[in-house]
Amino acid sequence: MATNKHAIIRYRTIDRCLRDIDRQWTWKELSEACREAIASSTGAEVNVSERTIKYDISAMRNNDVLGYHAPIDYDRKEKTYYYSDPKYALTESPINKSDTELLQNAISMLEQFMEVQEATGIHNILTKLESSLDRQKEKHDPIIQFDHAVDAPGQKWLYKLYQLIKQKESASISYQAFGKRQKNRIISPQLLKEYKGRWYLLSYDHQQEGNRVYALDRIKGVNASLSTYKELDKATSKRYFDQVVGVSVLKDRTIEKVVFEVYGVQIDYFKSKPIHPSQRLVAQSDEAATFDIKVIINYELVSELMSYHKNLKIISPTSLSDEIKATIKAMSSFYR
Repeated sequence: MATNKHAIIRYRTIDRCLRDIDRQWTWKELSEACREAIASSTGAEVNVSERTIKYDISAMRNNDVLGYHAPIDYDRKEKTYYYSDPKYALTESPINKSDTELLQNAISMLEQFMEVQEATGIHNILTKLESSLDRQKEKHDPIIQFDHAVDAPGQKWLYKLYQLIKQKESASISYQAFGKRQKNRIISPQLLKEYKGRWYLLSYDHQQEGNRVYALDRIKGVNASLSTYKELDKATSKRYFDQVVGVSVLKDRTIEKVVFEVYGVQIDYFKSKPIHPSQRLVAQSDEAATFDIKVIINYELVSELMSYHKNLKIISPTSLSDEIKATIKAMSSFYR
């Protein structure tokens, strides 16, 4: 293991030396530079022979495994080594050619998220990758689209809140719910969740002394707080949204079994994409299929079920079917 580590140190040291064009580098000078680098990095005192240096240079010239193709030439008169391409740098070519296309595709996908979160340094990382791959700079038409708007309100807080959760730090936020005045809240952020293109934050609210979900698009500011961070039970935070479809966990309601019947081609849709992890297929015939889920009934569930129109009917509970009936009746008044 040490030998392999020493080899990597030697490769990088030789590369650093050959990029210093103000000096001439014989094998002895390269050997001494490698000896010092190994001693500095590992504390080991080793002698680096001429044979080792020549073997390293050969490996750097053509190593398909490491992706090294260094343009190292030898001046027979001066007995020195140098880069025929003075702009070359070994550390800028860390991958082989077979990896290039895959990494370019990954870069293109990352660029889709560049405006979604203000991740410090990601622009620099992509720039370095593009440089090392000698990637063409012209922009091509996208061949993949994501179901989010890169400039959606609230997404600018994603990275900052992510870091607060990771570092377990509390925060003071300015929050303005729809139709209400802006208020300052002290929170301990716990979990970020996306639902239908919008982001939500599960937090412990210090004033209310309980859990609360905040919509990121209604947050007006996020600042550091000196309040002690309060961490929720991991099982509680991880499974908090498992109780519902969406993000609204109504504290005055309990989990209920919702049974509904689905018709036509929607049957296959429900079987391939359940609306909730608890969904079960209870019965099926040629014309219909019966499913059930166990959730807290909330606005998002009602909206989801109603989106299937005449292809879905609520069997139970009756309170839910009555609620949908009332909604349909109210809606019908708009179309008289």
